[in-house]
Amino acid sequence: MARSRLSLRREAEAAELARPAKKKAAGKKTTRKKAAGSRVRRARDVAPRRRLVWVIYSSTMREEGRYLYHERDKADQKLEQLMAKGKRRYFIQPIKEPLDSEGVPLTEDVSAPVAAKPADSKTGKRLADSTEDDDNEDEVESDDEADSEE
Repeated sequence: MARSRLSLRREAEAAELARPAKKKAAGKKTTRKKAAGSRVRRARDVAPRRRLVWVIYSSTMREEGRYLYHERDKADQKLEQLMAKGKRRYFIQPIKEPLDSEGVPLTEDVSAPVAAKPADSKTGKRLADSTEDDDNEDEVESDDEADSEE
């Protein structure tokens, strides 16, 4: 008949206790292993610092305003103004924006959108691109006017 694991384990423990304990030699000293030099700790990757800001969005997810965490009352006032203004829906969302090591936000300032440059109605070019052409056209027109006056 097969013996159970429990009986096998008890027999092994009894046999271990019956064996005489080994004695250390009297002349030898035991030495501990030394710790492996000075351990160099790797610096953990530090997560970038962040701050919480309140952002007001329209129903089309266009950002209407951005306020620091402690300026929640200003954000609520702006939200009330926008809601009273028209039919659109607006809401406030807390956002954690990352900061650099000096505490400056890493995101661009979205509150000041860049205006698109108007196009010239004659040429269809943007005005900033066609400034040199406009200067040349003015000189040509002034030459034509001078010829017609003579």
